[in-house]
Amino acid sequence: MTHPRDELGLGADAPAAGGRRLKIDLAYDGTDFHGWQRQAGLRTVQGEFMAAVARLLGREVAVAAAGRTDAGVHAHGQVCSLAVRDAGEQERLVQRLPRLVPPDLQVLAVNRVAWAFNARFAAVSRRYSYHWRLAPDVFRARWAVALPGRVDRAAMDEAAALVRGAHDFTSFAKAGAVSGDRRGLCVVDLCRFEWSAAEAILHVRADRFLHNMVRVLAGTLVEVGLGRRSPQDVPVILAARDRRRAGRTMAPRGLFLEEVGYPAELLDPHHRGPLPGRAASREET
Repeated sequence: MTHPRDELGLGADAPAAGGRRLKIDLAYDGTDFHGWQRQAGLRTVQGEFMAAVARLLGREVAVAAAGRTDAGVHAHGQVCSLAVRDAGEQERLVQRLPRLVPPDLQVLAVNRVAWAFNARFAAVSRRYSYHWRLAPDVFRARWAVALPGRVDRAAMDEAAALVRGAHDFTSFAKAGAVSGDRRGLCVVDLCRFEWSAAEAILHVRADRFLHNMVRVLAGTLVEVGLGRRSPQDVPVILAARDRRRAGRTMAPRGLFLEEVGYPAELLDPHHRGPLPGRAASREET
């Protein structure tokens, strides 16, 4: 029987002789995946990744991920963690794993980290981006959503600035995803647009995210840009703590997990301290 901590990729409190914790950075085109989480009979990122690792090591290894991305969501900077038995297994993954994964999944880096490191629970920040096409582009259709008309960029910029800060984001989460008075609390330190002639990109970084939070934020900000809402509606929506008050949930294909932040000491393989305190959160976006 698998120990619950192993299911999270935590394993024992201390490594067995020679044991190592690895941080593995991934990128993927989520179009043809049914999300990160392994599911019976469906092609998922975790399923493909774990199959490649098992082929190399001759056994299944528990894997924890920073973000359990939904079907169709992409990643430039997904992070996962796992344990190996010795330096030889680490070297096997470094040398051969990038060649064993499918073409729409890329292994960017394999590094040894502190034994206490866990890709999901050690994270202190995550950054996402949402992409829209402002001009027809058949080659970007898989990774960006077409805006439904001309938008007021200044209004969208103003509304995005009002998202920043410590707020209860229950209104911007999937209905039923938040329980308890403080479960919706997130601290957003980055929410801004990057504009070009062909594309609009929303950048959002926070200490934690709720299910569908970035996609609902994106949909609400589009409604501001189309004149259906005012930038000043954002504080009202936040205060309501009611999903029905916010805008539509944008399509998953425009969303990218860009980057995950961790305490520097946990990236040091010689660090022997425990995993820092963490806030429980759903990172299914």
